[in-house]
Amino acid sequence: MKYEYKFVEVPLRENGWGTQANEAFEKCKEIIAAEANNGWRLKQVVIPANERTGLFMPYCYQIIFEKKRQTD
Repeated sequence: MKYEYKFVEVPLRENGWGTQANEAFEKCKEIIAAEANNGWRLKQVVIPANERTGLFMPYCYQIIFEKKRQTD
């Protein structure tokens, strides 16, 4: 069985400014629900570190979805 994966990035900042409390997380929930309706299954949510600064300063949520490939 083969799978395909989709990665969606949800920024924690808009134009250099932080988002309102829970705004980014609420956006994640909306995306997860929408993708579930399109047949994607939530695999994982990752909060990556900013590799440019070398510090653990999260800049986004990475949402990873999977679904079975239609053809093998």
